[in-house]
Amino acid sequence: MKIFDMRPNTGSHRAWFSLSAIALASVLMAGCASNSAKLYAQQNEAAQLRQQAEDKAPTPDNKGMYLGLIRQMQEQGMYFASLAHIDAYEQQNGSTPEVQRLRADALRETKQATAADAAYRKLLNSPEAGAAWHGLGLLAAQNGDYRNAATSLREAVKREPTNPVMLSDLGYAMLRSGDVAGARVPLAQAAELAPDNRKMIGNLALLLLVSGDAERARAVMDKAALSADSRAAIYRLAAEIGQQQPVVVAVNDSAGGTKTFTGGSAVTPVKKTNPALPPATPFQSMLDRFGNGG
Repeated sequence: MKIFDMRPNTGSHRAWFSLSAIALASVLMAGCASNSAKLYAQQNEAAQLRQQAEDKAPTPDNKGMYLGLIRQMQEQGMYFASLAHIDAYEQQNGSTPEVQRLRADALRETKQATAADAAYRKLLNSPEAGAAWHGLGLLAAQNGDYRNAATSLREAVKREPTNPVMLSDLGYAMLRSGDVAGARVPLAQAAELAPDNRKMIGNLALLLLVSGDAERARAVMDKAALSADSRAAIYRLAAEIGQQQPVVVAVNDSAGGTKTFTGGSAVTPVKKTNPALPPATPFQSMLDRFGNGG
């Protein structure tokens, strides 16, 4: 009986295994190569899409952002700091009329009047001419020269006729220079252009008081819900203007009646009502004159 040898033929088995392994490795390598190619293609496509997206995305406007920071500093009253940043901005980006106007404003607010005056005058033939005339008017008013202040502020209003701040400052300068009748139009325009601005409404109430119409002035202040401090400042300013020129101011007395005071006597009811009131400042922009609570 022939006995079959069940032991594997080592040589042939090894040869078969080697061939199989090579074939399997070839298949696996082909698969890996295919997967690698697909992965590379996907990565390449993703990179191209990212690049396209970056090319289409808007780049940040660094100059605009920096300028916005400077404006914000000035809105917060940080004028000294804004001057330093204006220097840095101009070193990096050059200057523009707006930047020069921001510098002039900062110089004025930091009491560098001569430099501010020169800076504003350089802008009188630029797109910032209206703001430059406004600045010159504020400089004159700060020196108590309300007549020249009104002249400059008229030039500002000519260039920006719907600017309520300019209109209101013009009206105030005209009041202080004695032109009560002329102040009526710009102050009324400012109040109507900015009807929700209680400070501008307060300036209109000041005009009414100086004109002798205390009842309407009180009604305006009531409607705008002006604070007690704001009302006191308005009466104080009306009394101060009354010392400079003949003016009739009517006020209610303690018995509920109405008394009329003419000229300097208009100061009397204000001092009796609140003797601790400080004297009015020579000039402030109307936006600041009645305090933060106004």
